[in-house]
Amino acid sequence: MNHLSPKSLLVVVSLLFVGTSYAEVFMWTDSQGVVHFGGQPPSEGTSENVVVDVIKPSSVESNEPKIKQKEIVMYGVKWCGYCEKARAYFKQEGLKFVEYDVESRPSKMREFKKLGGTGYPLILIGKDEQMTGFSVSRFERIYKI
Repeated sequence: MNHLSPKSLLVVVSLLFVGTSYAEVFMWTDSQGVVHFGGQPPSEGTSENVVVDVIKPSSVESNEPKIKQKEIVMYGVKWCGYCEKARAYFKQEGLKFVEYDVESRPSKMREFKKLGGTGYPLILIGKDEQMTGFSVSRFERIYKI
């Protein structure tokens, strides 16, 4: 019969208590030299209390506030290399964004011009920031990632 090492048993026992705020665990060695763990001390012999680190599973909701992503709106065109670079970066970073192709939507071209757009892409970040063209370092500086 295979026996787990004391460290392995401690890990197994500690996993049983995940989510528990406090638990007493006892450890003792029997007459054959086998180490035991349990919630009750042995009826004979001596035992020692074992400290068990409780690890919360990552799926447990945290009380920490969730960071809300700033709104990103991009006015661009299909053929623009900087627009493509911006699209790829946003997707890679998992940033949600709205894109308007100003060549296929005249109303969005009017918005683009009203916003002062002269080059592609024109990227609106949140309610107060905008940039023309795209570079990762400039976007991150403005977005404050």
